[in-house]
Amino acid sequence: MKKVFYLLFFVATSAHAASLDIGTNYRLRGISMDKTDFGATTGQEYSYYSQRLLAHIGGKFSPNIEFMTQFQAIGIAGSSSAIVSPIANPSGSRYPHTDFTPWVQLGYVKATQLYDLPVDITFGRQSILLGDGFLLSDDDLGFTGIRLEGRLPWYGLQAQLFTFKTSDSVMGSHDTDLYGFELTKPTRNIRYQASIVTERDKSGSTIYIRPSENSLTFAPGTDLRASKIERTFYDARIEGRLREGGFYKGEFALQSGSVDRSTTTLGDVDLGGYAFLVSGGLFTRFSKYGPIEIHGLFGVASGDSGGSSDNSFRPSFGHKYDGLERSGFGEFYGSTLYDAIPSSTYGPGASTNSVSGLPIGHSGIRVIGAGVTTHPTSLLSIGIDYFVFTSQESTNFSAASSESGLGTEIDIGVGFAYTNYLSFRGTYAIFSPGAAYGAFTDNATRIVLEAVGRF
Repeated sequence: MKKVFYLLFFVATSAHAASLDIGTNYRLRGISMDKTDFGATTGQEYSYYSQRLLAHIGGKFSPNIEFMTQFQAIGIAGSSSAIVSPIANPSGSRYPHTDFTPWVQLGYVKATQLYDLPVDITFGRQSILLGDGFLLSDDDLGFTGIRLEGRLPWYGLQAQLFTFKTSDSVMGSHDTDLYGFELTKPTRNIRYQASIVTERDKSGSTIYIRPSENSLTFAPGTDLRASKIERTFYDARIEGRLREGGFYKGEFALQSGSVDRSTTTLGDVDLGGYAFLVSGGLFTRFSKYGPIEIHGLFGVASGDSGGSSDNSFRPSFGHKYDGLERSGFGEFYGSTLYDAIPSSTYGPGASTNSVSGLPIGHSGIRVIGAGVTTHPTSLLSIGIDYFVFTSQESTNFSAASSESGLGTEIDIGVGFAYTNYLSFRGTYAIFSPGAAYGAFTDNATRIVLEAVGRF
């Protein structure tokens, strides 16, 4: 350990052109949730601490070479097991450890202005985020691969090209790959983006069941694994700022691809589908209650209605996690346009095929949201948000499945920035399940008290 500190001291003091970057970020959340399966079973009350620690060291050791390493540890306080409830850990086995054992999140080298050309290359384990994560986000996991970024000589265009392996095997071709290209045209107040992202899953271990298929009717021992899943997304995005104070965003994506289930009796599947999301907000600095922002959103993703193609829009790496918790529309429901938080009844470990967290047979989500955030003081913020969720497609496996209402949620949050290095936040969320959940009508609640320290 002493040798490590001596090396860091030598690098920081002896290289005149070097700049060393060291920092940490610790977050502790006290979380309490009740009736998480809406009264279907007893014992669905959870109270625990969720914690996340980030520590990084890196810097520039020549004018155009950057190196960065970041470690992360996440876990449920008091838990010595990596396996916890799907409610407390909806990400499942996505992260290497969930028992607060540190693991490498980032470890990359970036070279800028290669041969004085407007081209940068980054290789190693790195973060990736396209737009707001509609199609692709590593969600603080880090993907290993190579990324090229460049400033094109035409019309101020910017581009990036990347390839990542999200899982790999030493022998054979049983791995999962990501390929993508993004083109950006920034202007003073508007940013235009177009991208193509391809997911190729050749692991041979991924369970694939169409939302319109009822796994309860499959013959015993049916092999549900797909030997290959390939999805390609074509995406267009725009975001801008209003001069009067405000913002607007819009994104539209098409999905195509195929699923190879030739080793099973279920047969291959062609993929289609679409999704779009629009949002906006207005901001004023002068009001009786301090600066106020009013915002809203509307989004839709297609679902699987049966037939020859599965049109349920389901990117595998869209943004939906924040450490061990969901991140999305609603503090409790954590919805994207295609899935939501799982529970002991509607989750990956359930006896149904509802790996999306939705009732069996449902796919595609339509979400409408609106809210207001005010800042009574420069350090205090108060916000209220309201969401309405419905499913786009449902297959009548049960009496409840024909209903499309998934539920509504209201969130109330308070944030306080004590200093630049310490902040606090508290939220209260109440989710009211819709008719799609049948007889399970109890409201679910989520209370979070959070403290974040950083330097």
